[in-house]
Amino acid sequence: MRTALIDLSGYVMSVAAVLASELGDRTMIATTAFATARGEFVRTVAMSVAAFTLANIPVVFAGTLISRYLNLMYLQLISAVLFIIVGLVIILSKREAGIVSRETSLTLFFTAILLSELGDKSQLTLLSLTLIYGYIPALTGAVTAYAAVNIASAAILNKLVSRYLSTRKALSMIKYATGSFFIISGVVFLFIANVL
Repeated sequence: MRTALIDLSGYVMSVAAVLASELGDRTMIATTAFATARGEFVRTVAMSVAAFTLANIPVVFAGTLISRYLNLMYLQLISAVLFIIVGLVIILSKREAGIVSRETSLTLFFTAILLSELGDKSQLTLLSLTLIYGYIPALTGAVTAYAAVNIASAAILNKLVSRYLSTRKALSMIKYATGSFFIISGVVFLFIANVL
């Protein structure tokens, strides 16, 4: 029973963390713009989720290997620091959004999403979550959140994203809220690791 509770809490934390990191992200905006431009909602979102998953499978395996050889307290400390770093990077970075033209093929779109996820803040987040909760709750939660963000933005919010979320003020608000979420999560992880 306790293992199921740990897996559920890891899943929920993964969903929340990746949801926060992907909300307003360039891949969300690119997926929304591409789906709208091509009118291919299901295929576009499926390709985007597949690219995200493919980009993050190696990260989860690396986290699993690392967790076998390091003490749990050190893993929690590393994860907490990584979350705080991601939060600071989000807050201090310049926001950029990608726009996908109507002529771009799904293959090119898939490749663009895959490459834009490599080294992205969500990979650092997923590595941290894998170190704490294990690969199954971390990866399933991350994929769930990524899919949810992209389905919502492409299906429901595409006009809002293209008009309102592209403004500097809205992107700035999302950036600070997301960065704050990561910093607060990192501090919570420091308490979990009994560092604070």
